[in-house]
Amino acid sequence: MGLFLVLPGPLYAQLCTNQSRVYASFQDSQNAASGFGSSVSITNNAKSVDTDPSTASTLSINSLLGSSSVTQYLEFSTDGTHLGKRLIAAGKLVTVKVSIPASALSLAGTIEVGTFTNLNTGTKAATRVAMYSASTVGLLGGAGAIEIPLTPAQAYNGVYVKLSASLSIGVSAEIYGAYLLEDNPLDIECDKGIDVLTGVNGAGLLNGTASISNPYAAIDADPTYTTYATINTGLQAANEAYLTALFAKESQPLDSIKIVYDGGGGLSLLSGFTIQPYLGDATAGGAFNNGNTTVKAIAGTTKFEVSFPVSAVFDRVKISWGGVLAIGTELHIYNVTKVIPKPIPLIDGQQTYAGSVCSGQGTILSIDNLQDCTTYKWYADKTTPTPLFTGSSYNLGILPVGDYVYYVESRRNNCISSISERVKVTLKVNPLPTVSVTNVISCSGSAVNLSVDSPLAGITYNWYDALTGGNLKNTGVTYTTPVLTANTTYYVEAVNQATGCVSANRATLAIQVKPIATVGTTTGTNKICIGSATTLSNVNPGGTWLSTNPLIATVNPVTGEVTGVAAGTTIIRYTIPDGPAVCTNSNDFNLTVAAPPGLTLGPEPEICSGFTSSSLSYTNPVNSPTTYSISWGTAGFSAINNQALPMGNIPFTVPFDAATGTHSGILTIKNADGCSTQINFTIKINPKPAAPHVSLPITSQY
Repeated sequence: MGLFLVLPGPLYAQLCTNQSRVYASFQDSQNAASGFGSSVSITNNAKSVDTDPSTASTLSINSLLGSSSVTQYLEFSTDGTHLGKRLIAAGKLVTVKVSIPASALSLAGTIEVGTFTNLNTGTKAATRVAMYSASTVGLLGGAGAIEIPLTPAQAYNGVYVKLSASLSIGVSAEIYGAYLLEDNPLDIECDKGIDVLTGVNGAGLLNGTASISNPYAAIDADPTYTTYATINTGLQAANEAYLTALFAKESQPLDSIKIVYDGGGGLSLLSGFTIQPYLGDATAGGAFNNGNTTVKAIAGTTKFEVSFPVSAVFDRVKISWGGVLAIGTELHIYNVTKVIPKPIPLIDGQQTYAGSVCSGQGTILSIDNLQDCTTYKWYADKTTPTPLFTGSSYNLGILPVGDYVYYVESRRNNCISSISERVKVTLKVNPLPTVSVTNVISCSGSAVNLSVDSPLAGITYNWYDALTGGNLKNTGVTYTTPVLTANTTYYVEAVNQATGCVSANRATLAIQVKPIATVGTTTGTNKICIGSATTLSNVNPGGTWLSTNPLIATVNPVTGEVTGVAAGTTIIRYTIPDGPAVCTNSNDFNLTVAAPPGLTLGPEPEICSGFTSSSLSYTNPVNSPTTYSISWGTAGFSAINNQALPMGNIPFTVPFDAATGTHSGILTIKNADGCSTQINFTIKINPKPAAPHVSLPITSQY
C-alpha cells in the first residue's frame, strides 16, 4: 500500500475497550546549516503537538553548498511541558505522521525518524535511536501524507524527525504529530473518520498535476453531503491519487464501509476507482471495485452511495482513483464512514423477520450475525428509548395468542453513536386447534367406526394408540378399528393445516368392549299343528321369545308358549338383551306348523234295528289322514282307536240291541304329522217292521 512504509508494525487485537490517540504535547527543534547560502527553518512548530491531525509544522532546507539538517523533537508530556515528560515503555507502538510535498520529490533529501530520551532543551542534545531513514524521493513513491509506525526496543520520551539535504533547494517536510494508542474508559465516536492520509503514486508524479484537495471534508460527517474532498489525477494516465480515511476504532468483522461520492465522468464506478480496507498497513480483505460492489444512486442528486460489508477487521479504507478514464476528471468524496450492520433476527433459530409460533410454545428471538463488542437491544417500537430487553438472545417465554411486534438494534460497546437502524421483527402466536371425541361401547368381535365430534375444515386429525408418541393408526375425521375383543383406547390430535399448530393434548376415546351374552340351546317340540300350542325352554334365563313370522306361529315373549297359526315354518328366537356387562345374543329354534287332515263325509248312514255293522262313507281326503278314531255319545257303542283309515268307507260296529233312533258320534282323523281333525256324525237305527200274522188251521193228529 502506498500509504505506509514496510516496517515492523503492531500486532492488532480485537479490544472492546477503546483506545484513543495520545499526542506528543511538547516540541523542540535543532537546526544545523553549513555552506554558503544554506538556510534551515521550522515554521508552525506548535501545530505538530496540537492534537489536530490536519495541522502540521514545516521543516525546510535551502542548501547551495554543503549539507544541512533540521530536527524536530516531539515529546510525550503529562502537562504539555518538558518538565512533565513521560517515559514510554519499550515495545509501545508510536506513530508519526509526515508529509512530503510533490514539489520536493525530485530533490535530494533524507528523512530520518527515531526515538529519543534525555532531551536538553538548552543544548538541543538528546540520546537518539534512529529507526527509519529514507530519501524523500523514495519515501512514498509519490507525494502525500503518510504514517510511520515504530515499535522501539527501548524506553523513550518521544520521537524525532530529522530532515537532511545536500546541494538541494526547497526540500521540505510537514510534521503533523506523533501519537500513542492508550486505553480510554470514555465512549467515543467509533465510526467517524479521525484522520486522512493522501498521496499520489505513479510515473506521472513529476508533472505535479495530480492533487487531493480539502481531504478532511471526506470525514466531516456532513449529513447534507455538501462538503467534499476532491481527487484529481491530472493529465497522466499512469497517475494514481488516493485518500485514506482512518477510523477511531477498529471494526468488527462484517462492519461496512459507506462512501458517498460523485464525479468520475458521471459514471457510478469506473475502471481505476478502487476501495481497499486496511488494518494498519495490511490489507483487510480484497479490494472492492466495479466488479464486486453494488452502487446505489441517491435520489434527486448526482451522488452515489456504495456500502459493503468487510469480513475482516479494518481500521481504515483507501480510495484510489487513476487510469485512462480518470484523466481530466475529478472524483468528489463527500463522506466516508464505518457502519455497524443491522442485526439479522432469528426466531427460534430460523432466520426470518416475520415468524409464527403456536400457543404454548416458548419463543426465543436472537441474532444471526452476532458481533463481538456489540450489545443488542430489543424495543416495543421504532422510537421508544427504553428497551424491553438487552442481550443477543431474548427469551419471550410463552405468549398469549395474538400479534406481536419487536424492534432490535445493534450498539457497539463504548461508542457514542455507533447504533444500527432498528430492525422490525413480527411474531404471530397462533391458537392451538382443539379436538373432542365421545367414548363408545361395542361388542366383542366387531370393528368399531370412530369419528371426531364436530370436525372443522382445514384441520387434520391423526389417530394414535398412545397418549404421547405411539403409532399413527389413521389420518382423517373417521377411523374404523380392527376387530376388537377387549377394551381399547385411541387418542386423536388435531393439526391446523395452515399454521402447523397441534392440539395441546390428544383427545382420549375409550371403547368399552362387552362380551357377547351366553345363550343356551332352546329345547321343545319342533313341529306343531295349526291351533295347537307348545312351550319352549332355554337354560339361560332372562331372555325374551320372538317368532320371526307370527303369521305361521305366535309365541308368548315371556313364557315361550308357541301357538300354530298357519301351515309353514318359522324361527322362534330366544334373545338375551344388551345389558351393562354383556352384549345381546340370540338362539334360533326352527319350528314347523303342520295343517290338520280333512275329508268330506257322505250321507248319514241308516240301519235297521238289530243290525250290528255300518260305515261312514267319505270323499276328498286332504292333508293325508292316515288313522281314524270314533267315540260315541251313546252307551254300549264301542269306540275305535287309531285304526288305519280305509279308502272310501270307515267301518264301525253297532250294538245289536241299540235302540232305534239317531245316535251321535265323533270321527277323529289323524295324519303323519300328528295333526287331527274331529268330525261329528250321526247314525240312524230304524225299527224293524212288524212280522206278518198268518193264521193256520189247527189240525188234530188224532
